[in-house]
Amino acid sequence: MIVEMSRVTVLGPKRLLGQVIDEVQRLGSLHVERIESEEIPQVSRAQLTPEEGQALQILERSLTRVEGVLTLLPPGPSEQMVTGDPPGSTSAEELDAWVADLERRVRDLTRRRLELEEERTLITSFEGAVRVLSPLLSALAGSRSFETIGFILNTKDLTAVAALRNELAKATENRVEVVSRTVDDRIGVVVAFRKADSDRVRSVLSRAGVVELRLPGRFAQGEAVDTIAVMERRKTEIPREMEQSDAELREISRRERPRLLTVRAWMADTLAQKKVVGDLAQSRYAFVLHGWAPTRKIDEIRARMSARFGKDVVVYDRPADPHHHPERVPVLLDNHPLIRPFQRLLALFLPPRYGAWDPSPVMAITFPIFVGLVIGDVAYGMLLFWLGWKFRTMAHAGKALTINFLNVRFPPELLADLSFLIRISAFWIIVFGVIYLEFFGNLLELLAHKYHLSIHPIYNRVAEAQTSYFQLIIATGIVMIFFGLIVHFIQALRHRHFVGVFEAIVITLGTAGLFLFLGASGDKLPSTLGPIGLYLFLGAVVVALISLIVDRDVMKRFLWLLESTSAFGHILSHARLLAFGLAAAALATAANEVGPAMSQQFGVPGFVGQIFGWILAAVFQTMFFVFTIMGHVIQPARLHWVEFFTKFKYHEETGLAYRPFQKTSAP
Repeated sequence: MIVEMSRVTVLGPKRLLGQVIDEVQRLGSLHVERIESEEIPQVSRAQLTPEEGQALQILERSLTRVEGVLTLLPPGPSEQMVTGDPPGSTSAEELDAWVADLERRVRDLTRRRLELEEERTLITSFEGAVRVLSPLLSALAGSRSFETIGFILNTKDLTAVAALRNELAKATENRVEVVSRTVDDRIGVVVAFRKADSDRVRSVLSRAGVVELRLPGRFAQGEAVDTIAVMERRKTEIPREMEQSDAELREISRRERPRLLTVRAWMADTLAQKKVVGDLAQSRYAFVLHGWAPTRKIDEIRARMSARFGKDVVVYDRPADPHHHPERVPVLLDNHPLIRPFQRLLALFLPPRYGAWDPSPVMAITFPIFVGLVIGDVAYGMLLFWLGWKFRTMAHAGKALTINFLNVRFPPELLADLSFLIRISAFWIIVFGVIYLEFFGNLLELLAHKYHLSIHPIYNRVAEAQTSYFQLIIATGIVMIFFGLIVHFIQALRHRHFVGVFEAIVITLGTAGLFLFLGASGDKLPSTLGPIGLYLFLGAVVVALISLIVDRDVMKRFLWLLESTSAFGHILSHARLLAFGLAAAALATAANEVGPAMSQQFGVPGFVGQIFGWILAAVFQTMFFVFTIMGHVIQPARLHWVEFFTKFKYHEETGLAYRPFQKTSAP
């Protein structure tokens, strides 16, 4: 449901501007709208003074530093909720100095830890090579006539060394010596040659992509024995030094993180207050603030302003008119708690225009049913329900879900909605799984056959009822598409958009006519419906011609008729549910059969072969479960987003998201 909004205008003396902005932010329910000069030509847009501009720069710099420090510090035991209340009597300049000093300390510790990590990596990378190659390299160290180069080949194939030796011999006329040793899973190579042949040798090595082994400066001093000793000592020292750096960072985080969170919230709120000044209008003695708020919040706004400022500040409100520039009215969706999580499925797009229709309630019903219709497996549904319950537990504990390899983080509030979506979908997957009698595919049937039991599904979508399964899915497509067209008709009629009314009628008649005519021609519907379909399509043409009285745009009418064919295609597009549903069942069934088949192929006998077969089946079931959940949930969502939403112009008649000017309330 789209919440009813009201236009709010706040007027007051300029001396109270800062206090009014602070109170509006504390209220957290007013979407501040930028005032353009042509709206109130008698006043100018509010501007910051040079001193305020400088303070703004300091705050922006400090906030960036705080964000950086919080990123570097380890998280605390709990990220408590914070507000943007002022951090004591400390000035912005003093806070900036404190943050700068803290940033320096944290960056120094972080840099030190990264250097230690790099040093440990270098030791791991070079230790084996140093032990093997250093004696060979040091043999000619200090020679005036000869030079050596050491390098590592990332291969165990000695033919690469032989090929390289041949190239070097040709380039130097056999005045070269190549020695190789095994270093872990690689080959260490030392090339000795006359200094006069240095350019030719290095040219060959460069063409071969060889990089000379050069020790870092910290290990490059002294003999090989000394270098190895230093590495051995550092291998024991580095972990202790890293732990010391980590302990210092944890201590700083324990002491300073709560204050940093508070300072960050205060800075963010103060910056927002200063920046919103540019959206207001002012004269020499007064200011004007425009915004939007839910109508149900108007009494609270008026009461709070009156309690703090009395008659010095005046609040005017006027209900938003859905027929007059609805695209400028911010949209807030607020549905029943059981429907609210499904609003997340609309979050990928701009919200519907104010005064339009919110499809969230329909999504809450049809989306999980479609998912269940496609997957329909009791075991998969139970696994998915368990996963949703785990997410619910995490969300109630205030924990976030982070998927590192996808670089995705679900905060607790989003995780709670996701868990609800998963559990509702899992319920319908179980329901349809009972109807299809699918439990990890045909596992129950295999077990029943093994123990000579007779069971039969209520509805066998794979072997017996593919035709009726297809008809059921097409019927859902008909309902969804025509329901969307009816919504378009009602919305156009409600807003007195008569071109839209004619459009909805033309597309509805044209789609119905094509469906009946083509269905009868293809022997899928009774032949008596063919002429009716033809008459309906001709009726669509007549209505399109009549609509020219309202708007003389012949091309638009032609496009309406083409849209009828598109809508018919969208009905047939629901057949993808049939394809994906059969694919889900086939994959689960294949997983049960491929395991035992592979155990027989490999010749694993008796009970061991059965265990091996079931283990393989479990592996394949896990793979197919992941594929099914990832792929077969997207298709029902797509049918809503594309086939259904386009029928009532959801993506064309978009609105402005409601973003209230409010205090920071989370870390």
